[in-house]
Amino acid sequence: MSNMEISEKDSELLKIMESMVSAGVAKGIRQGLEQLKNEERLREKITYDTKLKNTRLLLKNYRNFVRACQQATYTEVELETATVEDVLDKIFCTTYDEVTVVQSILVSKKRTEIIIAHINKIINYYVYEADISNNDEKKRKAHILKELYIDGKIKPKISDMSEKYKVGERQIHRDTKAAIEEISILLFGIDGIRKMY
Repeated sequence: MSNMEISEKDSELLKIMESMVSAGVAKGIRQGLEQLKNEERLREKITYDTKLKNTRLLLKNYRNFVRACQQATYTEVELETATVEDVLDKIFCTTYDEVTVVQSILVSKKRTEIIIAHINKIINYYVYEADISNNDEKKRKAHILKELYIDGKIKPKISDMSEKYKVGERQIHRDTKAAIEEISILLFGIDGIRKMY
């Protein structure tokens, strides 16, 4: 095998090609890392948006959950002592897997009660924190949220709330939106905090 000699011109060309390849690889890596960061941000945004949507749904349906639990056909003790036929007759259901139906009713009611209790604690904490603060806007947001979704049997009119708090209807909507975002963090924890920072 013969020795290959590289001329000075070829050596310079080789160095240029190596630097071009290195620069291309470095640029590709930077773009890949940036793409990975963008995908992670998108996943976090989707998770946060889902939590925010779920918070709105929970608050919107809060009164329905409370009514459903109050109107529930059976308590846990009654379900334990009732016959399967009694339960199925009461809910107008005929099925072959009666035990599953009875367990499903009980589990659904228990989960709803847990959700209601969790929402109550979070809202009460949110209102308490607002009340002890010296921030009138924070107090207004907390009380608007509680009145709109928790207090009373029906949702109050925005126009009535506007008069009560002496702000415009659009401000009521802005306060509600901001309060829901703050509540979402309290309801769902770390996913909301990640999005904030």
